[in-house]
Amino acid sequence: MHISDGVLGLETTIIVSAVSALALFKAIKELKNEDISLTAVASAMFFIASFIHIPFGVTQIHLILLGVIGILISWSSFVAIFVALLLQALLLGYGGISSLGVNLFIMAAPAVIIYYLYNLQIVKKLNEKIKFFLVGFLGTFFATLFLTLILYFSKEEFNYAAFSIFSVNIITMIIEGIVSMFLLLFIKKVYPKILKV
Repeated sequence: MHISDGVLGLETTIIVSAVSALALFKAIKELKNEDISLTAVASAMFFIASFIHIPFGVTQIHLILLGVIGILISWSSFVAIFVALLLQALLLGYGGISSLGVNLFIMAAPAVIIYYLYNLQIVKKLNEKIKFFLVGFLGTFFATLFLTLILYFSKEEFNYAAFSIFSVNIITMIIEGIVSMFLLLFIKKVYPKILKV
């Protein structure tokens, strides 16, 4: 789901990167010492999950675990995912440096959204397996939605690609939901206090 350098127009890249920079600044400013280790674990989890990917046009589909990261570390998701995306761009060639801000917004903003949704009273009343499935499913849904909208409004020639990417990633959303459900059930069993449930 990474966007490579040079794919987007300059205006889109600057605007979305500026939003990401502000969010990253807020995340760094609010990051507490006791949360640094969990943020590092989330960063590593994102980095490793992205190894399993399938190239698709101007992007790729792969596990991202944004929902899980979001409910674990909230706004610190911007720090964790920024570090992982930077290392992926430098070491593996995923995405790029000039598109780093755009990719950060696509990946980290959904994690923060899932954090707030997860803490709604109506969501807390859901069956645990359904709730954990939705954490993964909706994390990928929002990431795909942001990717689709950015491509759609960036260049007219991306309109078809944008809709195709959204369609293909429905499969990824379901897989993410299932993987996240089992992962969160395991975390709750072995280390429940980090879920704050």
